Amino acid sequence: MADRISSYEEEMLRCTRCGYCQASCPTFEAAHDERSTARGLIQLLRGVAEGAFSFKEGVAQALWRCPDCRACDQHCPGGVHIAQILTAARRRYAETAHLPPAVREIRSRIERSHNVLGTASEEDLSAQATLFTPPDGEKADSAFWVGCLSGHDPDLRSIAQSFCQILSTLGEPVQLLGGGEWCCGYPLQAAGLPIQELISHNMETLQARGIRRLITICAHGYHTWKEAYAQESIEIVHASEFLSDALDAGRISWVNSSTDSLFVTYHDPCDLGRKHGVYDPPRRVLEAMPDVELLEMKRTRGNSFCCGGASTESVDPGQSEAIAALRIAEAESTGAEALVTSCPQCKRVLSAAAERAGGRIAVLDLVELVDSRIENGKKERT
Repeated sequence: MADRISSYEEEMLRCTRCGYCQASCPTFEAAHDERSTARGLIQLLRGVAEGAFSFKEGVAQALWRCPDCRACDQHCPGGVHIAQILTAARRRYAETAHLPPAVREIRSRIERSHNVLGTASEEDLSAQATLFTPPDGEKADSAFWVGCLSGHDPDLRSIAQSFCQILSTLGEPVQLLGGGEWCCGYPLQAAGLPIQELISHNMETLQARGIRRLITICAHGYHTWKEAYAQESIEIVHASEFLSDALDAGRISWVNSSTDSLFVTYHDPCDLGRKHGVYDPPRRVLEAMPDVELLEMKRTRGNSFCCGGASTESVDPGQSEAIAALRIAEAESTGAEALVTSCPQCKRVLSAAAERAGGRIAVLDLVELVDSRIENGKKERT
């Protein structure tokens, strides 16, 4: 830890306070608070490191309400490793009394129920057994990673249900992990808390089942497995990548529709796009649908605007709502009828924002839209 702390303190000295991070920061755009910017946070942390003042509640609030969208990393002209600085700072101060109560509650839920919502796993697994019907995967070496939100939030379960229907349509053999799937650790990892117990359990579960490929609809899970799990034996694939590959292989046929085109816009999840460069697969799938037309927002791909989820949603709900409102307004300005994304949390946060804005635009996950239009899927289609 000492080397890590020394490294992050030295990295902070590279910040020239130019302000480019301010122009791309969603928390600053929503709150107009300099502490929300990368340069503001770095100056606060430097003040603590240099003994100008102690680590206190105001610093903690600014540090943990950052959504870790990494737009500042993308736009820093000096190449300062901002995400590494903030991650190291959270690790250093995570065990202090200033860890936000909302983060403590999330840790408690995961410790208690092994999912971020803290719900009764038996009830959720019973619902999964009813709703999720992938092909017989008893001997499959691929597994479908459902994720906490799609597995335990009734309002988001339709995403997992749709993907299982797609898997069934394509005849793709997969295993469902059921109670063996614990939270990937994203909420704790992002907050600077240890996740080794979760990593060990999930790796043991997959290895015991002979899994060589993990397919997930969860952008947070995709990012965490890619970044935090030190393993190379299991291929990590996002549902949008899976669908794009299936399209290339000629495995997907679309239902012929006589309805007018559906105009959609696409929101790039930070954990999928900016952190891992997955921009083209979801767009290829959308553009392949014969009755769907894609209208891009002003801020897209690497310049995409955060939805306001992640830690911000828990630590500062008001700020989260303000960020989401800005994104919904941008989506509505395209004239699109639906906002499509590839992340259950993005769908949850943006759906709520769309309702508050009057419900003029629908919010869908990509797999839900595919399921409604893929040949030999559900009989009733939207």
